Amino acid sequence: MSSTHTERPAHDNQQAAAAHQFGQLVDAVDKARAIAKEIEPKVWHFASSADAYSAADRGQVGDRDILVVESEGVVGFVAIIRTVAITDRHGAFHPYSHLPKPAREFCGGDYASSVEQAEQIAIDLGYALADPRAAETARIATGKPVPMEIPRLLIEPGDILFTFGARLRVVDTGTRIDAESGRSEWWARVEGVTEEDSRRTYRGQWGFAVSVETAAWDVVTVERVLPNASA
Repeated sequence: MSSTHTERPAHDNQQAAAAHQFGQLVDAVDKARAIAKEIEPKVWHFASSADAYSAADRGQVGDRDILVVESEGVVGFVAIIRTVAITDRHGAFHPYSHLPKPAREFCGGDYASSVEQAEQIAIDLGYALADPRAAETARIATGKPVPMEIPRLLIEPGDILFTFGARLRVVDTGTRIDAESGRSEWWARVEGVTEEDSRRTYRGQWGFAVSVETAAWDVVTVERVLPNASA
C-alpha cells in the first residue's frame, strides 16, 4: 500500500505560527483594555497643578485617573502620563484645546468615563468647563442661563439682555404703534441684574424702544434658561 505525502515549505508553518501569535497578542491587548475600562478611575487631590503634573510624569497616578486642584480651580484627567484639564482654567496641565478632538471621543472613547466624572466634579465645585458643548449641557442641567445670539424680536420676558454695557433682565417686551410717529416699534421693560448693572443704566425698572424694522435684523446676545431634556 502506498501513500502520498505532500511536503509544505517551512516558511508556511512559520507564517502560520506568527499569525497565531499575533492573534493571541491582539486578544490579550483587547482583554487588558476591557479590564482597564471596568476599573473605576481614582480621584486625586493636589495642592497645585504643578504637583499633579509631576505625579503623572513619575507614574504615581494612573492612566484615566482624575486630578483635582481646588486652589487653582483646575480639574483634569491623566491621558497615559499627560495631564489634561477639562476646566477652562488649566494651570500646569495641558489645556483642553490641545486635544485633537472632544475629550469623550479621544482615543476611541477610552477616556469618556473619566471625562464625565471629572466634569461632574468640576460642576459640583462651581468651575467652568472648557468644552463648550459640555458647559452648555451643564448650565441647562443646573438651571443656569445659557448665552445665545438671537434676533431682537425673539427676546422673551426672563431673558438677560446684554446691552448698554450692562446685563439687563427683561421684565416684559412686545410691539406697538408709536402715537406720535405712527411707526411700529419694538419695546422692552428691563432692570439691572446686579447693583453694578443698575448703576450703569437706571435704578429700578425702565424701558426703551427701537423701530420694528431695526429689531427685525438686529441680532443681540441674551442669556436664557433652557428646558432640561433629560429631566
